[in-house]
Amino acid sequence: MKISALLVLVLCISVVSVSSRAEEGSLEFTPHNGFSGHSEGNGMLRLFLGKQRLFHVESHGYDQADGTFRLDQTVTFQGQPSQERSWILKTIRQNHYTATLSDAAGPVTGLTNGSRLLLEYRVKGPLIMHQTLELMPDGKTIDNVGKITLLGIPVGHLHETITRKD
Repeated sequence: MKISALLVLVLCISVVSVSSRAEEGSLEFTPHNGFSGHSEGNGMLRLFLGKQRLFHVESHGYDQADGTFRLDQTVTFQGQPSQERSWILKTIRQNHYTATLSDAAGPVTGLTNGSRLLLEYRVKGPLIMHQTLELMPDGKTIDNVGKITLLGIPVGHLHETITRKD
């Protein structure tokens, strides 16, 4: 009897462990899952072999009545005045998004793949931002890595850690 009780206990622990790992692996990035509520980001931007520029971002994201998702942000680069910007993201089909960003020079395209959101948009002139945002297993932290290219050649790098406060 003691051995079968021990086997049942081991089996239960194994099932719980496998089910927990399966749930972690199924974390899906959506604008709502990643950005709803209040969040803060801290990061650095480096352009053209220049020195790094540290920045802080305060964000508030919410679903709108028309089905889009809005993200309002206050971006502050160290030693500079704050700037306001906003994103409006719209689902065009499962895992595919289009968006507007108030300080982008054109439309934004987005694609999700599991816990990752890939964004691409024109920043200024011929500069293109390629961002990979990964929602961490805690569901509240996002690792944001960006590469800025000029005619396909990398000329800048961004790295930010975003933490949802709600």
